[in-house]
Amino acid sequence: MTLAIVSPPAAPGRARRPWLRFALPLLALSVLIGAIGAVGYRYLGDEIRRETHRTLAVIAEQKRQHIEDWLHKAQVDAELHFSGHSQLETLFGRWLDGGRQDGGALARMQELLREAAAARGWAGVALVDADGEQAFAVGDADGRAHIAAIRDVLRTPRVVLVDLYLNAQGEARYGVLAPVGRSGAAPRGVAYLTWRADETLFPMVEAWPVPTRSAETYLVRRDGAGVRFLTPLRHQQDAALVLTLPLGDTRVPAVWAAQGESGILAGGRDYRGVPVLAYAAAVGGTPWLMLAEIDEREAYAGIRTMSWATALVMALGLLLVYSAGYLLWRRDLQRQELAALHAQRAAEARFRVVFEQAPLGVVLLDSRSGRITEANQRFADIVGRCPAALAGLSPLALTHPDDIEKSKTQLARLTAGEIAGYSLIKRYLRPDGSVVWVSLSFAPVRVETEQAPRHLGMVEDITARKEMEERLRISEARHRQLADEAAAANAAKSEFLAHMSHEIRTPMNAVLGLAQVLARDALSDNQRDMVGRIRSAGQSLLTILNDVLDLSKIEAGQLRIEPCAFDLAALLANLDSLMGLEAHRKGLVLRVQMPSPPLGPLRGDGLRLEQVLFNLVGNAIKFTERGEVALKVSVPEADAERLRLRFEVRDTGIGIAPEAIGRLFAPFSQADADIGRRFGGTGLGLSICKRLVELMGGTIGVDSQPGIGSTFWFELPLQRAAEGESPAFGETRPAAPAGPRLQGAHVLVVDDSAMNRDLVERALALEGATATLAADGQQALQLLKTRPEGFDAVLMDVQMPVMDGLSAMRAIRLEPGLAGLPLIAFTAGVNDAQQAAARDAGADDVLAKPMDLDEMAVLLARWIGPEVARTSAARSSSGMQLPPVYAVETAATEDGAGTGANADADADAFPVIPGIDHGRAAQRLGRDRAMFIGLLEFFIEDNADAAEQARRELAAGEREAAARRMHTLRSNAGFICAMELMEEAGALEKAIEQGEPGVDARLAALGERIAALIEASAPWR
Repeated sequence: MTLAIVSPPAAPGRARRPWLRFALPLLALSVLIGAIGAVGYRYLGDEIRRETHRTLAVIAEQKRQHIEDWLHKAQVDAELHFSGHSQLETLFGRWLDGGRQDGGALARMQELLREAAAARGWAGVALVDADGEQAFAVGDADGRAHIAAIRDVLRTPRVVLVDLYLNAQGEARYGVLAPVGRSGAAPRGVAYLTWRADETLFPMVEAWPVPTRSAETYLVRRDGAGVRFLTPLRHQQDAALVLTLPLGDTRVPAVWAAQGESGILAGGRDYRGVPVLAYAAAVGGTPWLMLAEIDEREAYAGIRTMSWATALVMALGLLLVYSAGYLLWRRDLQRQELAALHAQRAAEARFRVVFEQAPLGVVLLDSRSGRITEANQRFADIVGRCPAALAGLSPLALTHPDDIEKSKTQLARLTAGEIAGYSLIKRYLRPDGSVVWVSLSFAPVRVETEQAPRHLGMVEDITARKEMEERLRISEARHRQLADEAAAANAAKSEFLAHMSHEIRTPMNAVLGLAQVLARDALSDNQRDMVGRIRSAGQSLLTILNDVLDLSKIEAGQLRIEPCAFDLAALLANLDSLMGLEAHRKGLVLRVQMPSPPLGPLRGDGLRLEQVLFNLVGNAIKFTERGEVALKVSVPEADAERLRLRFEVRDTGIGIAPEAIGRLFAPFSQADADIGRRFGGTGLGLSICKRLVELMGGTIGVDSQPGIGSTFWFELPLQRAAEGESPAFGETRPAAPAGPRLQGAHVLVVDDSAMNRDLVERALALEGATATLAADGQQALQLLKTRPEGFDAVLMDVQMPVMDGLSAMRAIRLEPGLAGLPLIAFTAGVNDAQQAAARDAGADDVLAKPMDLDEMAVLLARWIGPEVARTSAARSSSGMQLPPVYAVETAATEDGAGTGANADADADAFPVIPGIDHGRAAQRLGRDRAMFIGLLEFFIEDNADAAEQARRELAAGEREAAARRMHTLRSNAGFICAMELMEEAGALEKAIEQGEPGVDARLAALGERIAALIEASAPWR
């Protein structure tokens, strides 16, 4: 180290001292010498390092090559002796072919092997036949210890190295396995050649070509999570195949080599913790790694010598300069040594603290005497003695008499090396006679300063846990008794409910029976349709009641499957009609896909099948917030008499977690507790579905992914109905109301679509109400201000020009005389956000488009009420002037003139037009052909050029107007049940609002779809 000494500045006015003449030259010389010394030291130091690295590399590579050559020679010797047409191979084959009775051949083979072993330095040779049985052995060799490797050589003939191992006598051995037989043919056996490692391999590895104090070479291999030292070490001769360091010890070069590093490895510490310079190389054809190491102190001794020489030369000229630096260096070195000593003492103190304060009992046993050498306070507390009294005591003296035998057996096996450790639950006896239950584990540990290993025991007091287990056993017995009692009570309950099901169904069956009798009388079409709707509604209500009672009947064994003929198409149409409306209310699409070609009448329990389908489709709608619900029916198997149907109900809902699927079909179970709070339900539906499907001979299951959706499926075996057997199920249609429910009411209808206004007006007329029509919110507001008492309710569309529905409703609520007037938001958009916006604006309720006549009548009747309707009727009869209304002619008169409607079936047939859902339109409009054709004409008048108009509005930058036009088109398409057109209009509305690309092309396609619909409807207009 070179230090520059700077003299303090002289005091002002003070004369220059004489020694200052030497200070500057000395300083300059010091800097010059220091620079020369630094450059020379750096250059020579690098040369010494490179030379040391080269020496290590040469020695390691020479030894690696020597070992590889030796192993190769050993393998070649093995091949020459045991393969091809060697004498040993011929004798061994002849001996085996002779049934192993040829004593001469055996003796000759043994003689040849002894000669080869003596000549080649083999410790022993063992021959194993093709069955893996050892035929005979010469010298110290036992092939049975390597049977797995031998069988591998028999399967794939080749010479294989047997890695280093310790035999039963603790001697290091290794060898090779060579197939016995001719090349290309199946081996007749395997020869196992073994060498004593201390006579062959170890001398090759340990030899160092030049004198050295610390250098050594050794072999290691990766062994699981550690690195095993394979050869004796210079500083630890007994380390061969015994010493193992964990891979986590990242300071050791052997660990680096095991992790794939090779070449010069600097900056590490060896197994002693001494800094070393190492070189690593892999020995080809083996798992061994050759390492050459030398202590850094010896490796860089030349550097130190050079540095001392340089320092000495510099010290001779600049003794005063370096003396201070030397003293500082010595002081710092002392501080480091003192810190290391303190760290060692702190580590020992930490170990002692851990040992003494461990939460478990820790005890050390002498492996030879089996007595306690040391125990911590926790162990003393467990056995009720002080630590000093435990020293020299046998743990068996503390053990309960009933546990002594098994403790003695395990400890003896551990001492003998038969087991690597053991765990045991036993009892200790304290001096006061109390019993302590403990869980203990013993394993051997080796202390570096001791030759014999000790046994380390970890002891945990589990007395409290044992007492709790006993209490739990008693509690479980009591619970089983209570469970048996509860099961008996539940069986009695189920039997009672099963009997009561008959009494509950009787009134409902009476209703259905009377409706069926009434249907046989002479009725008008309208009346017959209403009777059919009564029957369908009754069937649905009966199904709901059955959901409550069926589980109890199933559990009581009283539910019977009643096969009869049914029409699957009619059943699915009924499901589509009833559940489609429920799906639409949530903004969903319900798709029903029938098998093709039609199946015709089937025989099975159609009522139970419909019950299962309604439950699964209803669940899918309930747990789906957006997207669609699809029911697909397929035919996996079919013949002339029987077929197997597969029903799949797919949704895009919340999905089900995998851990919840297992309990999904259990009674009163749902996917999780939050489901009941969010969606309601008792958890019985899926359990009933499962049992019904199984009663019908089918299977049911579910595939689901959380956040993506679920697919519930079931398969049923059914029969084809006999020829002439008429379906007994699936012929009824949904029920309709029994008469006008809004007689005398007066409703203000506000909608920008003339078609919508006409439809609502006709529907209100069918229910006995009159309507005043307005095209926007401003007109409606003016009518209401002019005649605040003239209306019983307002049906208000949300999206309209001039003044939209939300603004109009807010304005109406601000008028004092209109605060209590029922406002019904009438819109095609009914998701949660839109409903909340309508209610915030003042709407009392929301009615979804496309309109359901019965739903509209029920909703208006609920808000208007019979008293208000009668008041309106009285107001009309008393001569009060009402606003102008557009009267609507109904299809049937009070005297039943409509009964002649069947005179011409073709003229009165409900239109079938491609692109329009015929069944849904007929059900929704009560098969009123005139109303449908009127709606169709209004649709064409208002929407024929809707797509082109929207394109022009987008070109002019009027995005809001184009989106509103698509909204109106979606609503109008829904009224005539053009469902695909309605979905496309809704998708385009959203795309326009969000500014998505490609809208122009989609509008062009929409225009073509509208034109096709207009052309297809021409024959009906």
